Amino acid sequence: MNKLVIIGNGFDLAHGLKTKYSDFVLWYLNKRFEEQNTPKKNDLVDISDNYQYVEFKSISEFIEKTKSTYFTVEYNFDFFRQIILSTQLNWVDIELEYYKQIKIISGKVEENSSGQLNGSQKSKLEKLNKCFDLIKFELEEYLSTISVEKWDIDLPPEIKGIFENCLIKDHMKNDGENIYFLNFNYTNTIVNYIDIFKLRKSEVNYIHGKLNKKNNPIIFGYGDETDKNYEKIEDLNENEFTRYFKSFSYLTTSNYQDLFEYLGKEEFEVHIMGHSCGLSDRVLFNHIFEHDNFKKVQLYYYQFGEKDYENDFFQKTQELSRHFKLNSKHRMRTRIVPFNKSSPLTKFNPQK
Repeated sequence: MNKLVIIGNGFDLAHGLKTKYSDFVLWYLNKRFEEQNTPKKNDLVDISDNYQYVEFKSISEFIEKTKSTYFTVEYNFDFFRQIILSTQLNWVDIELEYYKQIKIISGKVEENSSGQLNGSQKSKLEKLNKCFDLIKFELEEYLSTISVEKWDIDLPPEIKGIFENCLIKDHMKNDGENIYFLNFNYTNTIVNYIDIFKLRKSEVNYIHGKLNKKNNPIIFGYGDETDKNYEKIEDLNENEFTRYFKSFSYLTTSNYQDLFEYLGKEEFEVHIMGHSCGLSDRVLFNHIFEHDNFKKVQLYYYQFGEKDYENDFFQKTQELSRHFKLNSKHRMRTRIVPFNKSSPLTKFNPQK
């Protein structure tokens, strides 16, 4: 049976990469302080200070110091100000917040007697999209500073064990079996495992693009066109509303079609490593789990404490359930591998 291995941001985090949303924001704020005397035309924030700048160690430190009179911060976009103060957000949450703003603006348009965008609403929409575009640009720059081609540290033994015990055995035993890595990250951490285990019958699909690759640009946006508001948004006949919907970004490459060509070949099981399974990729996930060849899904959960119950397995199953249609809930119950037959991606380490 073929294997589809879904790789998310938690996979990079397990390898020590600082790829959290808060890591990116902290880097950006420190960069802006360093560049404040040479501001660019399109900055997310403008900063001026009257004190000797010392690198911020956390976003909370930055927020606390903004309450003083030592420096001033001017947010050029309300959306960025809103999410910069929400330090606990994940990347999928940023995409959800973006869509919420799209719905707010579209809702205001529906209230217009003409049913068309007025000047103020169009300006808000364009500014929201410009902000989102700048975040994507800065994110690619940030990830380029932390991404590495090869690791000079040991790979997590738990993940190596997953490959050896859950992926490699069948791969070696069944010569016809393929392992297909669906990589939602822009980084290539997974390549290390392909090299170490010499997985000759494997393939990596960078479904959301790859860093600094013009022929496979990074995709950052929202991907749930099943939302009840989406049809109303399309009917407004304004392309700015759907600029950052993933459906249109997917059409810049053949990655999406390549995935479903692979899934159509024979029966497959899914292994999820470090992906949140959030709504931002709902259409894609729904078609994977509703596929005729899909047989089961194995979740590798996050163990955040020493106790056995201190993990996010239950939460992940809740997220996953939203990708099964209402009449497929029994299918979901029989296809998700239960907790007692699952394992964490990495073990809890109180020193980290």
